[in-house]
Amino acid sequence: MDFKDVEKKEEESVLEKKEIVEKDFWRQKYHIQGIVGLINDPNGFSQFKGKYHMFYQWNPLGTIHKNKTWAHSVSDDLLHWERLGTALRPDTWYSKDGVYSGSAIVDDGKLYLFYTGNVKDCGGNRESYQCLAVSSDGENFERWEPSIVNQPDGYTRHIRDPKIWKKDGKFYAVIGIQSEDLEGKAVLYSSENIKDWKFEGEIAGANHGKLKDFGFMWECPDYFQLKDEKTGEIKDLLVFSPQGLEPEGDLYNNKYQTGYLFGKLDYEKPEFEISSDFVEIDRGHDFYAPQSMEDDKGRRIIVGWMGVPEEEDFPTVKNEWIHCLTLPRELKVINGRLYQLPIKEMESIRGEKIEFNEKVAGEVKVGTGTTYELKTKFSNFNSDFGLKLRTGKNSETVLKFDYNDKKFVLDRTKGEQPDKRLRKVYLGNISELELTVFVDNSSVEVFINSGQEVFSSRIFPEKGADGISVFANENASVKIEKWEWK
Repeated sequence: MDFKDVEKKEEESVLEKKEIVEKDFWRQKYHIQGIVGLINDPNGFSQFKGKYHMFYQWNPLGTIHKNKTWAHSVSDDLLHWERLGTALRPDTWYSKDGVYSGSAIVDDGKLYLFYTGNVKDCGGNRESYQCLAVSSDGENFERWEPSIVNQPDGYTRHIRDPKIWKKDGKFYAVIGIQSEDLEGKAVLYSSENIKDWKFEGEIAGANHGKLKDFGFMWECPDYFQLKDEKTGEIKDLLVFSPQGLEPEGDLYNNKYQTGYLFGKLDYEKPEFEISSDFVEIDRGHDFYAPQSMEDDKGRRIIVGWMGVPEEEDFPTVKNEWIHCLTLPRELKVINGRLYQLPIKEMESIRGEKIEFNEKVAGEVKVGTGTTYELKTKFSNFNSDFGLKLRTGKNSETVLKFDYNDKKFVLDRTKGEQPDKRLRKVYLGNISELELTVFVDNSSVEVFINSGQEVFSSRIFPEKGADGISVFANENASVKIEKWEWK
């Protein structure tokens, strides 16, 4: 596409398809989604001039992974988002085949975006350039291209998704990359002035330490520190999305995964000295490429893409759109374990409250709804129990505790979603189970026992499927609080 036609084609596509998209009853109420077309990775998540800024990969021309731009939305509360103009388009030579993922940093009163420019030749061979853009107002960006031209020796042109931070007056970036042995890695760069970057070295990768045969590419790396709420110890975390892991029982059942490692970043070696196993951040069907930021309240907030690459057979495609982002979550480390908590702002959209507090044997309908928050506590159980949400003639999403296997199960078998396999996580011997569940028009996000585990999955129930019921094969004490969303 000719550079000068990019913006015009975007405008034409939005005008042509927007009415079709807006009529779809699966459109989300409190999740970031594209006006039309496809979105994927969250990018440039930041706070600037009193607003939260979220950029994200967007193809305005269709529901396939082409024509990538950076869409841009801002918010005061992380829930009500205002769409601004497209921030970055593939209208420069160094991004002519897509403005790929990256991050943001605020420094000296300016907002900097650090992203990957994708370039392909006539044979489809890839070139990747790490690029910068800068803004004084948070809406209009001056492009500085490129900042990092070539990959280091020993690596392929699969180098992308820079995540930038500043420490002791110096800028650093961790970038996902592939070695010539076709192994996924994370590398570290540094800069004194944010424009000129130096390769420091490889900090982690497949076949490092505990990681054996750990994927052919690592995408969207993120590095940050959190203080353990109980011990006071400072923990370093490396989050990344490895591609190419084989399923292992209940683990790694999506096409591609996302998870984290605890460790310690040694800037001098450089090396991320791993001190834990790799742990999947989210156990659901649809979670990938998350990005985090620290806000002015001192919270580490994370948002993921509620989707997975190369899985685009979604029923919304017929209505000219696909994918969304997750609700924001706060990350905490408690006794050496990563927790994800719903942000406090979620309470601000609570509407009418309904309560249920009874012993249950069998199945009991407790209400209806399509967009709501549900808090449930189960106790005194001796068999399988759980919830059924968005139920209808041919639809239901089941959240269940398998008493014999001691596993939590998310079952979305009934519905129009293409992947109908179960997702599970082992919880062990428990005497109580607490669930906080957020249900939007086409998604469910489940926080288990104060965020010890999280499931995020898209669901596509039939129109009018709004039933909510609780069940226990034998007996269970159940307490429910439900709020409709305003």
